[in-house]
Amino acid sequence: MLDGVRPQPATGRRPVRAALFAPLVLLASSFCSSAGAAEASPCPPDWEVQICELKAVVDVLKKEHLTEIDVPAFLDETIRLGVKTLPYARFFNAQERQELIKKDQRTRNGAPGIGIIFETLPDGLHIIDVVPDAPAAQAGVRTGDLVVAMDGNSMVGIDNAEIAKYANGEAGAPLKLTLLRGPSQQRLELAPLRAVIKPRPASVKRLDGNVLYTRLASFPEPTIGDYIDVVQAERKKGPPAAAVILDLRINGGGALNAAIGMTALFTGRDKTAMVTLQRDDKIQHRISTNWPDYDLPVMQGQDPLAPLQGDDWWRNVPLIVLVDGQSASAAEATAAALKDLGRARLLGTPTYGKGMAQTGVDIRDGTQVSWSNARNLRPNGCPMEGHGVVPDWIVPPRKDADMDGVLLGYREVDIPRAAYASKTAPDPFADVRKERQRLRERRALAKLDPANSAALPQKEFGTAKDWQLQQALNALAGKPVQVVAVNPRFMPAQPACLKLDVQVTERQKTQ
Repeated sequence: MLDGVRPQPATGRRPVRAALFAPLVLLASSFCSSAGAAEASPCPPDWEVQICELKAVVDVLKKEHLTEIDVPAFLDETIRLGVKTLPYARFFNAQERQELIKKDQRTRNGAPGIGIIFETLPDGLHIIDVVPDAPAAQAGVRTGDLVVAMDGNSMVGIDNAEIAKYANGEAGAPLKLTLLRGPSQQRLELAPLRAVIKPRPASVKRLDGNVLYTRLASFPEPTIGDYIDVVQAERKKGPPAAAVILDLRINGGGALNAAIGMTALFTGRDKTAMVTLQRDDKIQHRISTNWPDYDLPVMQGQDPLAPLQGDDWWRNVPLIVLVDGQSASAAEATAAALKDLGRARLLGTPTYGKGMAQTGVDIRDGTQVSWSNARNLRPNGCPMEGHGVVPDWIVPPRKDADMDGVLLGYREVDIPRAAYASKTAPDPFADVRKERQRLRERRALAKLDPANSAALPQKEFGTAKDWQLQQALNALAGKPVQVVAVNPRFMPAQPACLKLDVQVTERQKTQ
């Protein structure tokens, strides 16, 4: 399992026009007349001019290029380059589409991997967690390592979508990693052997005071059923559980409907779990905590919460949710809904800030395009996109953590948007992004130790070393919580919240 935490229908749109074609624009003029030319354009009226330009370029290259080119592959790559500049959009050719289907199946049933969780940043893959007892951990990979190459292929500047073709392999096959470690950038070569790693998103442990410490590592489709099973099993083992801590740290999300179901589990029916905005924010859809608003294929039409409607424990037990800068998408949607509905209090650091939902459609000949089709609003009407969710108690991952560095960790707000991604709204975070990069560069010149702002590794979650967990236990016991004061300039900007139309009852199922 190589699990990139962040993770990145009509093709006739401006993204297909790229600098690649600029030297040949004059050659295209005979195919697509300019606005000032006398002759009418031969393009169909519903085509963008740039599609004609692309056709002209392809015709020229087919006839005049030094070598014969693979036109279908060339056009696939042209579309791919344009589509991937849009937020979380992807184009899959027929082969990639089949590989994606197989990958999804392997993810559900277990897949060969080495067990690292990482962020894809410009200088390589930053390891933010290593799955305990997985091949990477056994080979000596550590949290905080930087992967700069896999099997000799550079990971510097790589797109997250391209990693799989270097990382995938059969169980038992080695994956050579080139790592940089620590402030000295010690260079290491490790070669863990891939093994089948089965997803274990839900876990539970009973702590002192009969507090159930529960953790969700991700949000795959079976999340709700898995979570209910492990919690119910632990409840039966001992005295009544007095409280629940739901740990969503380093949880990159997954199926959005699983987040809605988790919200419904703890809040009950007839609540607004989320509102989505579509097409320039003009279409509102209310998503409720009622079945089937959280339906997923894995449920086979059966409501997993129906047997729990008579068990008030789920809706009344004291609940604290742990979040951090790696809590993204479905994870932060769950945290936001539980907070806004008054069901839980949040502790930790501001979340990642991914507030868009994606959908996909098959185009032709087995190809597919996925794109962002909705912006998610919290039940209180505030957007998560670029802002994330700010906890009730701001507590660093470690008692002596460098909070400025923690808050400058890579977030959704740091992802640049193509200038043409929206004709009506320029990139709202451009200035914030520049300021955050300037602050990072200043800190780099000061040679501050990045380890002091690193996320807490998974192997320490739920232990005595887990500072945020200890503060959550203090809160449940009525003891003081040791929060920290933070510089407002490092915190997410206050979002502009909308007044929601509570009468909207349409629902939308997205993943």
